[in-house]
Amino acid sequence: MDTAARLAARLDDLASSLARSGAPPVEAQRLLESASLATLQAVSLDLLTAARARSIPNAHEHKAPVLPVAVPERLAA
Repeated sequence: MDTAARLAARLDDLASSLARSGAPPVEAQRLLESASLATLQAVSLDLLTAARARSIPNAHEHKAPVLPVAVPERLAA
């Protein structure tokens, strides 16, 4: 299941929970609007990030540099 599908499912779960809870309609609507906007932004960010990664040649082969780290003697043993 991709990110958009997972987030949409969670949004549906929220709507169902709010309906079962008997939350005041105005409050439920406000929460669903906020959650919907957050979901839209998260999916947009995911798509942009994926597109950017595809535009970088050999991005999947990129390895972060390994930096030497000094280990204190008391921890080295």
